[in-house]
Amino acid sequence: MNLRGATILVVDDVDANRAVLCQLLDSQGYTVAAAPSGEIALKLVESDPPELILLDVLMPGLDGFETCRRLKQNPATAHIPVIFTTARHESVSVAEAFRSGGVDYITKPFQEDEVVVRVATHLKNYRLTRALREEMELRRRAEAALKKGG
Repeated sequence: MNLRGATILVVDDVDANRAVLCQLLDSQGYTVAAAPSGEIALKLVESDPPELILLDVLMPGLDGFETCRRLKQNPATAHIPVIFTTARHESVSVAEAFRSGGVDYITKPFQEDEVVVRVATHLKNYRLTRALREEMELRRRAEAALKKGG
C-alpha cells in the first residue's frame, strides 16, 4: 500500500519535538501539518482533517487526553487514529491515553525507526478500515435501492 502523501498532524507544544517529527515524516513522503496546542489542533482538524494525528500528552491549556476526547466525540473526526507521544517518565499515563481514544503511543526521545513503523502501521489500518466502511455503505445503498425498486 502506497502511503506517500498521507496526511499527518503533529501536535506538540515544544518546537524542537514538532520539528523533529515533521522533518522525519516529511522525509518519508507524508504531507505534514503541525500545531503547538490542542486548541489549535482542533481548529485545524475542522477545516482539513488528517489521516493520523501524533499528539503530545503534556501541553498547557488542553492536554493531549482532553484533545483526544474531543476529537473522538466529534463524528467528523472520531475515526482519525491518534498516536500519543509521551516522555518515558510519563508512561504511567499510557492507560489514560487508551481510555481517551488513542490507538498507540511513542515515547520520547523519539526512535526514528519506531516512529516510522508505527505511523505506517496505523495509516495502513486507517486506510483499510476506511475502504471497508465505504464498501459497506455502497452495499447498504445497493440493497436499499433493490428493496425500493422490487
